[in-house]
Amino acid sequence: MQKIISGIFGLVLLSPLAAFAQNEIDALRYGQVTTGATALSLSLGGAGGSMGGDFSSLSINPAGIGVYRTSEIMFTPTLRFNGNKGTYLGTDNTDDNTKFNVSNFGIVFAKSAAGREYGRSDWKSFSLAIGYNRVADFNDRVTYTGRNNESSIAEIFAADARSNGVSDQNVPPLGFLGYQGFVIDDNYNSIVPYTDGLQQTKTIRSNGGIGEWVFSVGGNYREKLLLGATLGLQSYKYERDINFLEEDISGKTNNHFDYISYNEYLSTTGFGVNLKLGAIYVVNDMLKIGLAAHTPTWASFTDMGDYNIETNTETYKADIGYQDTNPETFAQPEYTSQFNYNLRTPWRAVLSSTLTLGRNGMITADYEYVDYASMRYSMESQYGDYERAVNNAIKDAFRAGHNFRIGAEGRMKNLMGRLGFAYYTSPFREAAAFDGQRVDLSAGIGARFGAFFMDLAYVHSIYKVGDYAYPALASDVPPMVASLNYGRNIVALTLGFKLGR
Repeated sequence: MQKIISGIFGLVLLSPLAAFAQNEIDALRYGQVTTGATALSLSLGGAGGSMGGDFSSLSINPAGIGVYRTSEIMFTPTLRFNGNKGTYLGTDNTDDNTKFNVSNFGIVFAKSAAGREYGRSDWKSFSLAIGYNRVADFNDRVTYTGRNNESSIAEIFAADARSNGVSDQNVPPLGFLGYQGFVIDDNYNSIVPYTDGLQQTKTIRSNGGIGEWVFSVGGNYREKLLLGATLGLQSYKYERDINFLEEDISGKTNNHFDYISYNEYLSTTGFGVNLKLGAIYVVNDMLKIGLAAHTPTWASFTDMGDYNIETNTETYKADIGYQDTNPETFAQPEYTSQFNYNLRTPWRAVLSSTLTLGRNGMITADYEYVDYASMRYSMESQYGDYERAVNNAIKDAFRAGHNFRIGAEGRMKNLMGRLGFAYYTSPFREAAAFDGQRVDLSAGIGARFGAFFMDLAYVHSIYKVGDYAYPALASDVPPMVASLNYGRNIVALTLGFKLGR
């Protein structure tokens, strides 16, 4: 895996084009969506492919809309609080953040056959729905730090300068920043000593998410077959701030280096469209089986990027005869970078079943197959070589994902208690190197008071993945990889009202 990731970052280094975020890891970010937008679905581990009657199902198996007998409206605010740990060069560091957002709102219009019409009609009900489900959340912050005596980020600036020059038109302008920041010399070599130790600290802050506007239609055929379709319109927003701080901890006061503070900012917006088709077969009063297929999302993106560097090189500028002898230097390209591109996310299939335990509750489970290796970028013709290379990297880096979700609900009159579990396998071919698997543990309660309903859920997610401290762009610079352990928590409350009861 390290060879795969290094290869694609090396391609970026050797190709000075405006593609600073279009690699396989970014494709995975937009292709790895989750289920569970309402508190009911979240408390059941995100399962909802055959249960039906819940708005989350419209983004999982739209045949669930066929369960509705009355119209309803609902709204789900969520509170997300994360506690993350980064481990780098044997040192652990913790970080946390909290964010409030809305994960769901929508309305379902249902029409049921009644009286003589029910007996004459094969279609017992018909429903349509419009609303919003949040299918990915990017709000996070993680920090890791460690002492490195094997390399410096200035070597990456130097490698970029030797390959692409020091123009601020290159993206990312690593050579420009290193040269203007005086941490590489006129021969494009690093001036930063590292054998006595450098304290390196990286902080990654991100926010945004993927919201899916759903337009769904479906019906109930003879109380045996439920069919549904969802047109999904996805909106993407991703913002990321990265700060990489490298400090001299040797104790030497005149080695031409005190610190580097490198910053990069990325803002991505996008829009995509997909189609979901589903069916649920009612085997008997106890058992339902569901099957759904999701097309890829065909999406267009725009990236905006900005970079800067602040350095302190002690007496270096004076020693080389530079007129400005201030040890502190700030450098930034004159213009921000912009790049437009397209991405096709994975197709997926969902097989599910629900076992109803009479009035006592139910057990529901989903199995989801996702072909991450099928993701593809599409770029303008002048970037054809890069497009082919990054698409090949996707095929080499990723494999099919197998996701399992199960939930159980117990009922006592108008009150419900729920438990859920989900396991998402790693999307990486070399899972041992970069992990990527995820486990969700969830619980919740629900209550029904006439036309009004309320559900509360808590979800704890455990996720681990590797992160390069800086790109492994030069063969003589050892790759520095941190281990990131994410502990993500969600509290969701769904409030709803059934119309026309």
